[in-house]
Amino acid sequence: MNRLEEVSLSELVDLKESVDGSVPQERVLAAIGRKQGDTLGRLAERHGVVEKTIRNWLDRFEEHPLEEAPFDAERPGRPTKLSAEDRSQLFDEFRQNPTELGYDQQAWTTDLASHHIRSKYGVEYTTRHINNLFDQAGLSWRTARSRHTDADPEVEEEFQETVQKNDRS
Repeated sequence: MNRLEEVSLSELVDLKESVDGSVPQERVLAAIGRKQGDTLGRLAERHGVVEKTIRNWLDRFEEHPLEEAPFDAERPGRPTKLSAEDRSQLFDEFRQNPTELGYDQQAWTTDLASHHIRSKYGVEYTTRHINNLFDQAGLSWRTARSRHTDADPEVEEEFQETVQKNDRS
């Protein structure tokens, strides 16, 4: 328990209340549990990690100021292609019907979004990244259900009403 000798339980509880984010809160909760006498094995099981991770989390409280201990350091990475303002504007555009922006499609597709981003912002993204942008903009996936051209809606409805599911048990 020597990792947390300098920190009181009340300080950890206060820190937990002020911390945002699931991982930082997990780290503070692990420190609280350890301060209350939980074993590393029990904490690891409770938080779904290995004991080494718990040790690393607890070491942070010894090596960093209390307010910084739950958080990761900033990591360098590739700069974003769109500014925060352009990204926000793009998300607003994604929430509009593409016809309102002059396109002849009723819904956004990755190809349409790629074309729009390339022509308006001069930036190219992979299909996978465009799907991530859709997710970040709060858009959900909707796809059309296939329907046979000769299908009779009345027969389909009758079938749905009369069919019984097989119990496979």
